[in-house]
Amino acid sequence: MKELTDLYSNSDTDDASDAATISTSIAEVRKASESLRTSLSSQVSAARAALAEAEDRCERENQGEFSERMAGLKGREESLAAEFAIIEETRVALERRVEEAASAAASEAEAMERIEGEKAGELPRIKHAISLYANITGIKFDYSAEDGMLAGTIAVPGREEIHTFKVDGSLPPKQIADQLWALME
Repeated sequence: MKELTDLYSNSDTDDASDAATISTSIAEVRKASESLRTSLSSQVSAARAALAEAEDRCERENQGEFSERMAGLKGREESLAAEFAIIEETRVALERRVEEAASAAASEAEAMERIEGEKAGELPRIKHAISLYANITGIKFDYSAEDGMLAGTIAVPGREEIHTFKVDGSLPPKQIADQLWALME
């Protein structure tokens, strides 16, 4: 290039020799340009190959990581599905038990209402019987007596006497009755 610049700056040289020099210089520039182009082309090709190789390597690494992550997620999905199945079975079993318990509670409530109804009908009869026994025998029980003891008073109208009594409630019923009759005679 310097030669071309020198050639144009010196105007007192021969045109034929200038033309030969110019053509030689152009050929050298073309040759240098072609050499540079070839060198750059091979460098670009090498860079492209290196880039493609790097992209492939990244793709393989990413694919490996992706595969590992997917395998981990698949395992987690399977374990969660198994846990969900167990929870669902438990829920169904609990719902069934709740229904059974509700049914049993309803049956028990019906039985209790029936028994209470029967007992409610018996209560006036029992009160009347106790009242009759008390009037006939003259026995008045002390319901505040200590547990396991029968206590109270017996009125004996024929002798105009009142006797207090305290009998062990764990004795056989006939023995209790005999002790009470002995106080009334």
